[in-house]
Amino acid sequence: MRMKKLLCRIAIAFTLLFTTSVTFQMINNTNISHAAKNYYAKHNCTWYVFNKRAQVHKPIPNGWGNAKYWYTNAKRSGYRVGTKPAPKAILQSTAGYYGHVAYVETVYKNGSIKISEYNYNRALAYGTRTLSKSTASKYRYIY
Repeated sequence: MRMKKLLCRIAIAFTLLFTTSVTFQMINNTNISHAAKNYYAKHNCTWYVFNKRAQVHKPIPNGWGNAKYWYTNAKRSGYRVGTKPAPKAILQSTAGYYGHVAYVETVYKNGSIKISEYNYNRALAYGTRTLSKSTASKYRYIY
């Protein structure tokens, strides 16, 4: 009977130890490299920005949904967010049914910015634009 209790305790201890370590790793995973697979719809703005951020080693997760939700979901995920453009940041807009995101390539001395994006002026196509300082100030940014 003692042996059975001992084996039972050992089994419980191993189970708790394994479960606790897996749970801790899952909760404490701040390296988002596991999001290497892009599940966003191909050639949409979210798909492009996900890939672009991975290229510059600033990955983002797959689960932020449509572009209009990215700012809120980024904030909830612990990303820094704000209203000032910065190189490698994500420009975000809630305008339109799905919203829009773009990648900030450059912030110029005069405050204008160059962005790259997909699916803005042409359906499912790549493009770049330069936005004036005043226009850039109307958007939100994820850093």
